[in-house]
Amino acid sequence: MQLSIIIVNYKNPPLIVQCVKSILQFEQTIDYEIIVVDNNSEDDTEQRLRTISPSLKWIQMGYNSGFAKANNAGLKVAEGEYVLFLNADTILIEPIFEKMIQPFDTDSKIGVVGCRLLNSDKSLQLSYHNGDSFFRKLWWRNPFAIKMGCSSKNLSEKERYKAAHSANHNPRWICGAAMMMRRQTIIERNLYWDEDFFMYWEDVELCHRIRRAGLKVYYTADASIIHLGGGGANVPLERFEQMENSKLKCIEKIYGKLFRKIYVQLTKYELRSELRLERRKNNEIKGILQKEAEYYGISKV
Repeated sequence: MQLSIIIVNYKNPPLIVQCVKSILQFEQTIDYEIIVVDNNSEDDTEQRLRTISPSLKWIQMGYNSGFAKANNAGLKVAEGEYVLFLNADTILIEPIFEKMIQPFDTDSKIGVVGCRLLNSDKSLQLSYHNGDSFFRKLWWRNPFAIKMGCSSKNLSEKERYKAAHSANHNPRWICGAAMMMRRQTIIERNLYWDEDFFMYWEDVELCHRIRRAGLKVYYTADASIIHLGGGGANVPLERFEQMENSKLKCIEKIYGKLFRKIYVQLTKYELRSELRLERRKNNEIKGILQKEAEYYGISKV
């Protein structure tokens, strides 16, 4: 078996059926197996999938275990030399498996390969960005930094990230929507998904450990898939809260508890500054800024 495809599913039959159909349509030359790990969807997804792919492996977690734990459960039964962690909300539009395997054959130091992600209209969707630059991003949104023109530097950097997506290279991390690894590397280097994460930011943390192990994170522009997004929207916590929880957990795992505390305090200071400026313009704070303020316990400034 050359490739094991692990797909985590939770209460989204149309998405995963579409994903599996696209695999069957475009991947007909490589030897692969499909492993679906279900987080207790309690619907007819298994039956619907078996009508189009009778040989797929189905793992029932029995509860909503989250993304990391479900992926690790899939790994336990995987038989392929390579493992592709693929989101249920992805759609193949071309053969990509051999293109993603090829970098491993040319460089033994590659630990993980990601491909080019596209929106439903096939416009570019960033497969990685500067999201792991935690403290720098705080500075860029600071009113003083904005006044000094630093926010424009941030926009320029985002444009550079977009431009970089047209060439193969080694970014700091890649999106967990489509990540391929050697199964033996995962086992030997203990590069399993960190099950402390329920959802979000586990891909950043995993890529950090891959690089710390002396291996490369590799992005290939030669393979593209559509990533719809929102396939994991059914989470116990409100999406923003879940993302912030995971971000702080990621900071702590990469930099330690002290840096997490420093980040939280700087964030609170930053939010107070932004809220003051916003209230000068408008008496009502809306959107993400208000959610951030509520999450970090800032009600008055």
